[in-house]
Parts: sequence; structure tokens; C-alpha cells
Amino acid sequence: MDQPVSIRDLKRFITDYEMSVGRGEIAPYPRTREEMVAIVGSGPGGLTAARDLSRMGYGVTVFEALPMAGGMMAVGIPEYRLPNAVLQKEIEGIERLGVEIRLNSPVGKNGLTMESLQQQGYKAILLAIGAHDSMKLDIPGEDLEGVYHGVFFLRDVSLGKP
Repeated sequence: MDQPVSIRDLKRFITDYEMSVGRGEIAPYPRTREEMVAIVGSGPGGLTAARDLSRMGYGVTVFEALPMAGGMMAVGIPEYRLPNAVLQKEIEGIERLGVEIRLNSPVGKNGLTMESLQQQGYKAILLAIGAHDSMKLDIPGEDLEGVYHGVFFLRDVSLGKP
């Protein structure tokens, strides 16, 4: 072979194949521990932790500030790179494990607090808030109307904002 293997293309092929033939039914993991865990953020880190903690028998709730789960995978990666149907299928699989995902649930200044989560019975809180910010270039004109930073532009398009 004189060319490198394209891991991205292999992953896409496997995902497309699985979507076309279906995956076996996902059964929830039995809850074997009484402790509940709150996860703030539904990006890759939050969803992976939710899946793993659910497998370990914990009750898990994910709190997401946005109206859709997936973090930057949902609002920062264009549809042609990561089809929304693929991401949603993965998220639904995690929910079928017994993980609860609460959308439009910000934690911080205008939302839930660490104290309120503890009062609701969560024994541990994982902050998996991601990085939804864009670096400024500090160049003239950067603040002009009609100039958008990529991260914010992609998020607004994904959320259907004009």
C-alpha cells in the first residue's frame, strides 16, 4: 500500500452501514448504585462520561444549556461532515441506557447552581462544558457589523438563527 489509511472514511463507512442495517436493541444498564451523578454539558466528554457512569450502575442526568444535545458536535460541525441523524442515533442510544438528558437547562448565573443540584440529590457533579468560544484576532474591523467568528456562525446556523 502506498497511501495512508483514511480513518475518517472508515468511520464514516461503518457508521453509514450501521445506519442502513440497524443496530440491535440497546437495553438499559441496571442501576446498581443509589448515588446520582449530574453532568453539565452534552458534548463528547459529557456523553462519554454519562455512558460510562450508566454502565457502572449510577443514575445519570445530563444538563445541556442548548436546545439540542451534542455540544459542538451538534452546533459546530457542518451536516456534511457529521450528519445530524448519525449524532442523534448515538445520543438516543445513550438515553436508552437510562441516561436522562435535560435540554435548555443552563447551569450558572441564570440557571441551576451547584447547590441546587446537590439539593436535588446528586452526589457528584461533572463539569463537561466544552469550549464554545472563538479566539479573537485583534485586527481592525473584527468588531464591525457583518463580521462573524466561525464558532458563533456555525452555532447560529445549526440553531436556525438568522
